[in-house]
Amino acid sequence: MTWNWDEYNQSEKPALDLFDTLGYKVYDQLKKDFTELPARESEHQVILIEELKSALKRINPWINENNLNKAVNKIRPARLKANSLMSANEMIYDKLINHISLQQDVGYGKKNQTVKYIDYDNLDNNSFFVTVNLEDLKFTPYGEEREFVFKLPGSKKTVRFGYLDGHKEKRLASLREPNISSAMLIRILDIDGKAPSKKSLSEMSMRDRNALRQEMSRVDAGIDTSVETECDGCGTKIRTRLEAEPSFLFPGVRL
Repeated sequence: MTWNWDEYNQSEKPALDLFDTLGYKVYDQLKKDFTELPARESEHQVILIEELKSALKRINPWINENNLNKAVNKIRPARLKANSLMSANEMIYDKLINHISLQQDVGYGKKNQTVKYIDYDNLDNNSFFVTVNLEDLKFTPYGEEREFVFKLPGSKKTVRFGYLDGHKEKRLASLREPNISSAMLIRILDIDGKAPSKKSLSEMSMRDRNALRQEMSRVDAGIDTSVETECDGCGTKIRTRLEAEPSFLFPGVRL
């Protein structure tokens, strides 16, 4: 049976059509009437600065240019003092939902003023748009085979393993301390016909473990979620993995 997955028509387009019926402005590069995407300074810019500034001025008409730039920088990932992507996301989420406070004189002396990113009282003040493929992510499709056989170079034992699919990822995430070894163990179906165990993996030589890891990486399928960003201050380029778990998108929410 041929694995025929048309991601755009079976996944992306139905989602875009749903957003369209909800009143969102949809940027779909595959539509015939598509003109252009919202402007970005570079492919590493994850916030549409001009769109954000326009919305902030519309929701907070009193805000001056200095505070406008401060409000933008408050949610720019490169300006946050966060030690992880998860931490940065939680900081941004809190500001978007609970607003921020900036000092400005609006006629009654310089006082703290609430700056809103989202107008909950007048929904028409907000910008609703969705886009797909600001930059095409590299991905490797699943092949027809779901199981792989690999002979360890040292012990010459035969290892049969599969993909790290969604079900296995959930099992891995439920572990108290998930690590590389547990991720490998979940993927292994058998070693020389015997069910794998922590002991069998721990007794495997470093040479065999590394060779098995490389083979697993070689046949892996899925989306390459590695992203590169640039520090606004020093210009250093950082390459990391984009978190895409529900807990990253909705921190503190049980799904």
